[in-house]
Amino acid sequence: DAGINIGIVTFSPQVQQIGHVMEIMFPEFAHEIVIRGRDRSFHYEGNGMKEGKQPFMASAVEEIMTKNTNLVITKNTTLLVDDDADNIELALRDGVRAIVLDPDRSQLLVRDIISMP
Repeated sequence: DAGINIGIVTFSPQVQQIGHVMEIMFPEFAHEIVIRGRDRSFHYEGNGMKEGKQPFMASAVEEIMTKNTNLVITKNTTLLVDDDADNIELALRDGVRAIVLDPDRSQLLVRDIISMP
C-alpha cells in the first residue's frame, strides 16, 4: 500500500462507463477510485475555485477524506494530471500541483512526476 488515493475528474458525463473500465483494469482497488464528471451526480458547494476541474477535484477530495477520516489532503498533496493546458493553468493558479500529460510521450509521465519540485 503506497498510501495513494486516486480520483478521476473529467468533463465527460460517462462516469459509469469510466468506473466499469476501472473495474476491468484494476479490480483489486477500483472500488476505491472516486470519479467525478458531468453526470450531475454531485454538486460542489465549497468555497474553492469553481473553474476548470477544480470543483470536481474538491468534491473527490471531500469523498476520499470522508472515507478516510485520519487522512489530510491539501492542495500541495494533490496532483492533477491532465492533457489540457488550460486545466493545468487553472490548477496551478489555485495552488494545486499539476503536470501535463502529453499523450505522445505518456511513457515519460512517471519520470516527469518524480522530477517535479
